[in-house]
Amino acid sequence: MAAVPPGPQGDAMARKMLDKAWPRYASLVPTLPSLARGDEEQARELFAEDNAVLETGMDSIHSRLILYVGQFDDNAYSIPPMEGKAATTVMPVENSAFRPILAHELAHTIHMQLAGVKNSFGAPVGEILFLEGLAMRTAQHADPGLPDEAYVAMPGDRKWLPRCQRDKDKIIKGILPDLDKSGPEIALKYTFGKGNTGLQREVYCAAWFAFGKLLDRGETLPELARLPEDRMIEFMRRALSP
Repeated sequence: MAAVPPGPQGDAMARKMLDKAWPRYASLVPTLPSLARGDEEQARELFAEDNAVLETGMDSIHSRLILYVGQFDDNAYSIPPMEGKAATTVMPVENSAFRPILAHELAHTIHMQLAGVKNSFGAPVGEILFLEGLAMRTAQHADPGLPDEAYVAMPGDRKWLPRCQRDKDKIIKGILPDLDKSGPEIALKYTFGKGNTGLQREVYCAAWFAFGKLLDRGETLPELARLPEDRMIEFMRRALSP
């Protein structure tokens, strides 16, 4: 298991990650029981906080968490409800930024239920923007007090957010024409790939600023979390347009 795109490219990435991580597993094994217990306790706390932020109230929200031994890449992913299974977060037990990343992923599972999200990897770029923007800002409210990079950048990557801030206008200009495009190739470009400016994860950069703009103008996370899936692209187009 690995937090990589589906398909041959993702399989190749996972193979390299496993080879790199393999020497570290021996020292991880003895800590797994305590890690699992602590991670489950934090997950229940963060799930409650996310639900409070999104004001689920009497909504019937059921999310599943799978903890697994990952590749020390500080990543995770979530899956919409399908085949009779609840919306699911798949989270490495050894994640060094466990709280903000899990708050982000559990927010995805809640949002999927509130908005009836059916698409997964390969969804239109504008929808990915919306999903990631809402998850980042929900995590920021559910687990507050951390610097912005804890919610938007990969752990330990101190150069990403300054570059995102510096090039945000170019990134937004480049991504706007692609909001309606979908499929694994375009999703890979804006998440794991180099985007239009050479920056990985451009979709997160654009989404961070788009949702900041929405919240500044008076939109609320509970309202945005209930926006139907078929309106997400147009919402992002308006938020990103000059």
